[in-house]
Amino acid sequence: MATATKERKTSGITLATSTLRAALADVLRAVPTRHAKPILANVRLGDGLLTGTDLEVRIDREIDYHGDAMLLPAYRLNAILRAATGDEVFLIPKESSVTVKCGAGSWTLPTEDAAEYPTWDAGDLKAICRLPADQFCRAAKATTYATDTESSRYALGGVMLDVESTADGSRQHWVGTDGRRLACVETESDDAVDASQTIVPSRLLATVASMATGDGSVQVESNGKEVRFSLDGCTITGRLVDGRYPRWRDVVGEAEGEPTVIDVVELLQAVQSAAIVTSEQSKGISLTWTASTLVLVGRSSEYGESKVICPTIAAGSTASTKLDPKFLAQFLANLPQDEEPHVDVYVKDAQSRVLLRCGPYTGVIMPLAEDA
Repeated sequence: MATATKERKTSGITLATSTLRAALADVLRAVPTRHAKPILANVRLGDGLLTGTDLEVRIDREIDYHGDAMLLPAYRLNAILRAATGDEVFLIPKESSVTVKCGAGSWTLPTEDAAEYPTWDAGDLKAICRLPADQFCRAAKATTYATDTESSRYALGGVMLDVESTADGSRQHWVGTDGRRLACVETESDDAVDASQTIVPSRLLATVASMATGDGSVQVESNGKEVRFSLDGCTITGRLVDGRYPRWRDVVGEAEGEPTVIDVVELLQAVQSAAIVTSEQSKGISLTWTASTLVLVGRSSEYGESKVICPTIAAGSTASTKLDPKFLAQFLANLPQDEEPHVDVYVKDAQSRVLLRCGPYTGVIMPLAEDA
């Protein structure tokens, strides 16, 4: 909980500089730098909260002030708090301005009517899941990169949170895809909830992950139109992605044949090395599995050829395929380095999807045409 506020008869308030600075750093993630509505360049202080929004995402940070609501110019206040040296900030609101005093400095900033600031009530929310902060962050990191926020298929701009009930609680599958590759993470919790499917905007999920630190947990709730994430002293509310999501379970399918087991770090280095000579016109690399190695070949008319041999731990099917090295490298780079060091790679032929599994993490990459 934030440091207690000292309210004054002059209608000014005093807050600890560190308290206001920390709260502002959180809510600034939702404050646009440019917007058609100038009022959104402010944050609202009132009702025990500091609030920022861009109308798609709202962040509320607890702060111990319960007087009349006021608006504060977000980025100029942030600049003041970064430059000022005083331990306390004194705010004096007036009809169309607010005076900020901190240390030896005093600033009078124009502002707007707090009653005009857009707020909304998310309404009745239903619990979806609750996860430790570290698990939540890993799930977000391992899926948001695979989404496509610019796709005409609007649902691809979000991460599917697919929840199913289990005997011991619930299981969650976090899925991101852009139609050419797919990333999935499985998590579990002991809270009993109903089965549900929720498409969370990838930007919103990444924002929450950037704030979910320490040993706390993240509570996720939704009403089918909006979703709210509750952290320690902070809530993040956002609108869900509309549209139909691909049948991701059909895309993943079942593993066929025996996997080739490869060290994650060695495979990532091999992919990055082979991709050095690729170009936008010839961006694919050929991968050939033999009885003991994986051979990666890159080629383009602009930059020449590459051939990299990656050792395998256990041999699986012998086959060849062509993949976008960026997709393969991103899957490997977003795996937690302190977890399973090996990845299982299932490949059937040049026309079939490549399936990658590493503990609770699953990746699917569709092959490129031979001339890509």
